[in-house]
Amino acid sequence: MMYDWDVASPGTIERLNARTPLRRAADPVEIAEAAAWLLSDRSSYVTGTVLRVDGGMRS
Repeated sequence: MMYDWDVASPGTIERLNARTPLRRAADPVEIAEAAAWLLSDRSSYVTGTVLRVDGGMRS
């Protein structure tokens, strides 16, 4: 999806990466690991919070 967006509007990925402290997009496994943790017993005491998996973009 992002690559299609970048073709339609060149430089989109570059601009987004520049706004992210890690300077890159997440690998799908990085997002999946966060979701798996939230679904696991290890997060059983987590309530009412937003877990941002955004490479620091909204920091």
